[in-house]
Amino acid sequence: MKNLIFIYLCSFLFPSLFAQLPANMYADSSYAPFLYGVASSDPTESQVLIWTHITPDSINQDSLNVLWEISTDSTFTNINQSGLYTADTSGDWTVTVDVSNLNPYTTYYYRFRSPDNNYTRTGRTRTAPDSDSSNVNHIRMGIISCSSIYSGFFNAYNQLAERPDLDAVIHLGDYIYDFVDADEEIRVPVPYPASPTTKQDWRDRQRYYLLDPDLRAARQMHPWIVIWDNHDTDYNGGVTQAIESREAFLEYVPMRLLNSSDTKKIYRKFSYGSLLDIFMIDILLYRNIDNLPSGDPSILGTSQFNWLTNELQNSTAKWKLIGNQKMMCGWSVANIPAFFPATIGNGSVLDPNSWDGFDPARDRLLDFIDNNNIDNVMVLSGDAHVSMASDLHQAPTGSGYDGNTGAGSVAVEFLPTSVTRGNFDEMGYPGWVVSAVVGYMASANPNQVFSNITDHGYGLLDIKSDSLIAEFWYCDILNQTTNQTFDRGLLLKDTENHWHRTNMSSPSPSKDYSSTFISTKEIDNLAKQIKLIIFPNPSEGLFTLNFELKQGESITAEILDLANGKILQNICTKFCEAEQEQHINFDISALPAGTYFLRLKGKYIETGKMIIKK
Repeated sequence: MKNLIFIYLCSFLFPSLFAQLPANMYADSSYAPFLYGVASSDPTESQVLIWTHITPDSINQDSLNVLWEISTDSTFTNINQSGLYTADTSGDWTVTVDVSNLNPYTTYYYRFRSPDNNYTRTGRTRTAPDSDSSNVNHIRMGIISCSSIYSGFFNAYNQLAERPDLDAVIHLGDYIYDFVDADEEIRVPVPYPASPTTKQDWRDRQRYYLLDPDLRAARQMHPWIVIWDNHDTDYNGGVTQAIESREAFLEYVPMRLLNSSDTKKIYRKFSYGSLLDIFMIDILLYRNIDNLPSGDPSILGTSQFNWLTNELQNSTAKWKLIGNQKMMCGWSVANIPAFFPATIGNGSVLDPNSWDGFDPARDRLLDFIDNNNIDNVMVLSGDAHVSMASDLHQAPTGSGYDGNTGAGSVAVEFLPTSVTRGNFDEMGYPGWVVSAVVGYMASANPNQVFSNITDHGYGLLDIKSDSLIAEFWYCDILNQTTNQTFDRGLLLKDTENHWHRTNMSSPSPSKDYSSTFISTKEIDNLAKQIKLIIFPNPSEGLFTLNFELKQGESITAEILDLANGKILQNICTKFCEAEQEQHINFDISALPAGTYFLRLKGKYIETGKMIIKK
């Protein structure tokens, strides 16, 4: 009855959401009135934003007091902080709390409680190291962009949610889409979505996206660092429409703004101890607002350029990441073969709204990095829907840069591909055309070290003090699946400022989370890379575990607390034959709702995976 009441209220309050939904789209009704999950964002050494949305149980309610709690253990045995937040219609019943006075580089769990004592799912987040954390020498980040919910399944989000060793997920824009691409109608509801025109339309679109459980899981399991792009807001509309669309975005994807009254200014910095600084910039709302000293149009605007260059010059971190919406590497199309679509680009460059269309502004930034001897700069880019790894140089076809070795490069760029949004695959070109385009790109742009223009997925950064590895991971978007493919990793060494030309054929090892998480290990030559499949996950308590061993041995399966490694339940101990798929059914209904770690342990193998009990 309770769920039926909420369905009714949702249909009354939010009619645009009451539609015939595509596959794998549903509200989180088991946790009503919190139908859209939880999220965290913008971590610092002592703060993190935590978020949820509550659906009122009456259309006549003015406000609701929502309790929030945060703890270092997933069962909330010891609650570190708590408080009340008043949600109302002014914020579309969203709840955003900026929790402060947290410990640096610590995993926290958080949840919210409604006035009638119903809890959300348990969220998991992590603060950043403080400036004195010189001993922090390993950071891992997921990198994503261009996630059209209509263009395919969010399998990439599912994979990110399943990676417990990520410190954060960086989204580089086009988190939501304002329209359905006619060539990519894979998951489209009925009635057919119209482009948002009002603030309520944008709010409805945000809530529609959160009907996807894979997106909810990725937001639940990691803190996010986000910027928007052209499909996220009505940036070309009138002043009121532009402001309201940004306000709606910030209600559902909160950011800690430099000035809370200026929703246009989202550029900001994140520090991860002495190892890493991240600078998130915005070229969507700042290009063409003023000119460079040369008179050429600016892509960053004067204030943002001055902020970025000052931060870069004063950064003492080993690595500097610049997250932005558009590809910085040049992509000339002046002499492109005839089979390339004539409608792309302006006859000179692929996208005049990207850095290619602002060449003097790009040179000015690269000159600053070069002239000030700033090493270890990586630009993270989205929007292009393709995979790209490039060296960055002011004149990559000139004598100052060697495309064979990377010598002369000033910085590098990592563009991991789109989560679902279409690229050359969706354009319908035959394989020989795709191969020809890739070949042309490599010859015309010698600083493009790697490109893939057909696959979708996400990127992963594995950052250590002496090197950085960027990995390309791909997922099917036409079918719901737990499978993914590792394509390659590219190596960047300290102070070299160019990509190595030898690809890495194996993924980088998972990060050791032993201080706040149960570390896993595999003993070389005795155990194969075990692929654990657990379904359904999340579950009300009944799970099935599938796996296979290279060498037969006695295996113990246990459920552990994420925070302290305490064994909460022994599932079984059994001898498992080699090269045979094993099936273990288990029940953790007696445990409270929360996030746990399933560990397989034997003489030759120890590995595991997170599970979520509803």
